[in-house]
Amino acid sequence: MSPPLIRSDTLSMITVMCPNVAEALSFYVGALNFNIRCDEEINGQRLVVASPPNLTEFTPMCSLRFVEAKSKRDKAAVGNQAGDHVFLQVESDDWDTVYDRAKSMGIKILDKEPREEADYRAVTMVDPFGNRVNFIEKTTITIGKVYTKDIGYQ
Repeated sequence: MSPPLIRSDTLSMITVMCPNVAEALSFYVGALNFNIRCDEEINGQRLVVASPPNLTEFTPMCSLRFVEAKSKRDKAAVGNQAGDHVFLQVESDDWDTVYDRAKSMGIKILDKEPREEADYRAVTMVDPFGNRVNFIEKTTITIGKVYTKDIGYQ
């Protein structure tokens, strides 16, 4: 078999350690509008996976897997997935709707007002466990630029 003409490697799943899966779903599905892709028991363990809405064929897909922390090591990771840094960056083309929903749900938002950049708006939210989530308005202009700004390149 010959190799594919176009390579398409992706990051497919990130584990979010949480004390309670229902709390995770309240934030990621309830506030950020993620869709539950899987919620079933496999080999005695609950598998819950959610991903952003409106994925298309050309959108890199990465889902979140919510795992209830049981061991001492797992519990130490809850809310500390990225230390003092942003754990996830979520981009949306329906920014106003999601931002308004998060505010109405009482989600902790670190910014008093949205950060107004030249090409997009952004806020940093905190999930129920303490992980920071950067929520960014996705426009055709922001693709690529947001990442370079976040890592310090102008």
